[in-house]
Amino acid sequence: MNVQTSIVIDRPIEQVWAYLDDHTHELAWRSPSLKRLNQVGKDPVGVGTRYEGVINVGPGDYPYVNELTRYEPPNRVSWKAVSSAGWVIGSSGSYVLEREGDRTRLTHELNMEPNKRVGRLVMPLLGVIGSRGVMPMLVKLKGAVENRARSS
Repeated sequence: MNVQTSIVIDRPIEQVWAYLDDHTHELAWRSPSLKRLNQVGKDPVGVGTRYEGVINVGPGDYPYVNELTRYEPPNRVSWKAVSSAGWVIGSSGSYVLEREGDRTRLTHELNMEPNKRVGRLVMPLLGVIGSRGVMPMLVKLKGAVENRARSS
């Protein structure tokens, strides 16, 4: 299953990247689904950096570990799941930033492969609600970046 969701942020790509790249902000704009996120290992951030987190998906909280597979400031960061919720075999995703004049188009890409019968049952539902589920998170990110830039 592949879900892509885009939003245009009224700030230059460098400002959007700077905010997105500072993981201390993620709990705010990825809530309420993201419960915890910690960087482990490789510093400075780059390919191979891992993040351990806890995400709330439906009936409960699930720990996960993601590893960065591409890190190309200010245009793309991609990751793959090293471990994830039990109904997903593998997942990967990206944030892709594209310059649109003084604005930035941010696209969130998510790819998931179901595990077991329950995963195969859940995936079609996730596909239907995918971008509707991601959009509130991107709207929070947009507001945070735009408000931060105004107050600076």
